[in-house]
Amino acid sequence: MSRRWCRWQRAAAAGALAAAGVPWATACTLQEGDGQPLSAAGVQLAWQAQPLPIRNGQPFGLAVRLCPATAVLKAVDATMPAHRHGMNYRPSLHPLGDGRWRVDGMLWHMAGAWELRFDVEVAGARHSLRQAVELR
Repeated sequence: MSRRWCRWQRAAAAGALAAAGVPWATACTLQEGDGQPLSAAGVQLAWQAQPLPIRNGQPFGLAVRLCPATAVLKAVDATMPAHRHGMNYRPSLHPLGDGRWRVDGMLWHMAGAWELRFDVEVAGARHSLRQAVELR
């Protein structure tokens, strides 16, 4: 999780998204340092935990960047699929403008495989973006 995305990794991700038909709008592109990239149906999202690294039983937040910037972050949640449970807290979402969001109130109470879920709405359509994260 603490890995930074190098330019070649971002370029590879951009190429993969372009091949899948996901446009990288020049007016809204993910920047180096935005965090872990995700995409679905024309929506791009990058997130980064604050502070890094995420620690077992310690509260943390997320810095989130959405492209297009008009996309709205509707919900963020995390679950442990192997244990069939999620977080004990509901995070709060704060729009910062220009496609940037702050998520407060995250807490992973045990080590293991977590799945982050971001629910995003863009142009009237709702998308769910997911990413597996291992907490050690």
